[in-house]
Amino acid sequence: MSVTVNSIINIVLVAILVICGWQGYKKGIIMGIIEVLVIILSLYGAQLLSDTYSYEVIPVLKPFVSGYMEGQAERTTYQVFGFEPDDKGKYNVERSMTDLLVEQPDKEPEVAFQSFKALGLYDGMAQTLTDRTMAYVQDNSASLSSAIVTISCQAVSWYGGFLLAFIILFAVLTVIVNIPNLSFKIPYVGIVNDIGGVAVGIFTGLMFCSILTWACQFAGLLLPEATLRATGLADYIMNLNLLANYITL
Repeated sequence: MSVTVNSIINIVLVAILVICGWQGYKKGIIMGIIEVLVIILSLYGAQLLSDTYSYEVIPVLKPFVSGYMEGQAERTTYQVFGFEPDDKGKYNVERSMTDLLVEQPDKEPEVAFQSFKALGLYDGMAQTLTDRTMAYVQDNSASLSSAIVTISCQAVSWYGGFLLAFIILFAVLTVIVNIPNLSFKIPYVGIVNDIGGVAVGIFTGLMFCSILTWACQFAGLLLPEATLRATGLADYIMNLNLLANYITL
């Protein structure tokens, strides 16, 4: 099963690189650079729009997230403290989550981290949200459970808003760029157009692959991080981290 999944991931990523490289060869280096700029502008625009408007969705999202995340935080707390569930999966513990954490507040970061992991986040994103959760607890004198719910809502709304905005902006900008139907070529140096176009095309493919692997860090329940990391090309792209300067949750 794992080998099959890894093979599919490799095929998808290689296909993206090959298709983008071929498109770069046909378009030439100048149009290839323009496409890279379109991707960068789309990323910046999506970041700006999501930062500005995604938090307006939180009041609507919170009622749906709170019940699940509060229950998950409680279960995670009992697990962190070493309690075992019964045959029905229930924790017959007399003390509440709050009581346990009051006794050992140093376990709060681990509870938050494992709660986000249970939501399907990869380690890096789970740690980022854990840091934000602990800061929220300190700044707002909030309970850990309440902070986990709030930060979860912020992350989900921002993530959804970012992806939607990126797709729309990229589609619109791509259409605008292609309206004139121009083909910019450097005259008399066709080999520069061809080789440069392929190189820029492959770089464009790497950016698309980076966006895809970045998006996967929110989908750990469907595609675990270990599976993605076990795929050589995906692991390389994740470590390359081309989007570090463009996407900041």
